[in-house]
Amino acid sequence: MTNRQKDDWYPTPPNATAALLSRERFGKTIWEPAAGDGAIAKVCEKAGYDVVASDLNDYGYMDALANVDFLLEPERAADHIITNPPYKLAQEFIQKAIDLGCTKHAWLLRLAFLEGSKRYWGLFAGNPPARIYVFSHRLTLIRGDHDAAWYGSGKTAMAWFVWDSACQGDDPQLFWVPEK
Repeated sequence: MTNRQKDDWYPTPPNATAALLSRERFGKTIWEPAAGDGAIAKVCEKAGYDVVASDLNDYGYMDALANVDFLLEPERAADHIITNPPYKLAQEFIQKAIDLGCTKHAWLLRLAFLEGSKRYWGLFAGNPPARIYVFSHRLTLIRGDHDAAWYGSGKTAMAWFVWDSACQGDDPQLFWVPEK
């Protein structure tokens, strides 16, 4: 029996998205294909971006298109993506963005996503990220169907992984996101 939320819905802390937006520029419209309750979309909108928000499930975010399976989408909704994907499907999500021709996409992932020869040969060897922003402090991501009081104090080493078609073939650059 797993203690994970069935579709890996772990809303992104607003400061994590703000940290990305302070370091990267995106096109006017951003696609958030795992929008959940709108945690990332709201921060992007506040920063002046238009957001196409979609999700497989309806988690109550009124601007999200529910019942949209990103992995089955035939066309991209925008050239740029920012999301915290279901971790169990992260590699598939990234490959889908590449296959759709998205020119820039950022993924909030566990730092451990860098590990594994299968992932290296299946993704990184042919399509390395351009930049990786490692949080110097661990983030708390709380299951979307629980509150902080239930969760406790678990923290995870996280990073933003950014693919940028303008940097194809280059080795990734590594940056730290210090705690304020």
